[in-house]
Amino acid sequence: MNTETCLLTNFIRNNNIVSSCDFIPEQLNKGVVIYEVIRVIDSIPLFYIEHVERFYNSIKNYGLDIDLSKKSLTLRIKALIQSNKLIDGNIKFQFSFNKDNQEIFTAWVCPFFYPNNKLYNIGISVKTINAQRNNPGIKINNSELAEKANSIISKNNIYEVLLVNKNDLITEGSRSNVFFVNNNNIYTPTTSSVLPGVTRLKVIEAANIIGIKCFETEIDINTISKFQGAFITGTSPKVLPINNINNTNFNPKHTTIKKIMNKYNRYIENDHISFTWE
Repeated sequence: MNTETCLLTNFIRNNNIVSSCDFIPEQLNKGVVIYEVIRVIDSIPLFYIEHVERFYNSIKNYGLDIDLSKKSLTLRIKALIQSNKLIDGNIKFQFSFNKDNQEIFTAWVCPFFYPNNKLYNIGISVKTINAQRNNPGIKINNSELAEKANSIISKNNIYEVLLVNKNDLITEGSRSNVFFVNNNNIYTPTTSSVLPGVTRLKVIEAANIIGIKCFETEIDINTISKFQGAFITGTSPKVLPINNINNTNFNPKHTTIKKIMNKYNRYIENDHISFTWE
């Protein structure tokens, strides 16, 4: 079942601004769908260049091609924000390719949930599911996985689920990346096994700057009790501590996590200040 929802007044279809009354979710996920989700703060898209680069890389790595320049894409995203007078929220934009590789571009303001201050303080509960992405390096729509993850999240009243592959290795969240903490070091699954999130990239950069070593490594679900802390990263949650995974507890107030949260928030401030549409 398609649960896509278009918020506010307008959305973008190809090169046109269209009334949200004409938004038809059932038409969105036909064929191959490659997409991005960007957070907007004070009408400015966060880490915009990085998201656009990943979008085009996903299309290229899947073996597809599009007749849309980055400049034209930017004009469409800008028009979406301005026509809706969007201040804060999330934008989803995508290309869907039918069997003849004909492309349809769509962009809209999508539903979002930003954690409140309490969750950043006490951390979130997380469960695991046996699943893995076929093309982890490409941000491609996977309705079956999304529905499975959303069902478990809803039934258990939790924020996220982590994917565990057939070798009992944790790879990533259903819509996030995951890190584990020991002392002043952080550990995360290898880039080749996950969707390389933009927030994940910024966290690794931030950690290096403030003297926290980051190791990309295999993380066995059966050995996570050896870690002191854990957190997820993503467009909506930013850097969000975990207090338990299944029955294993972690310290959501670990000093290393707090340092990374603070540095990442400064990254956001700097990106916001330096952003231009040109």
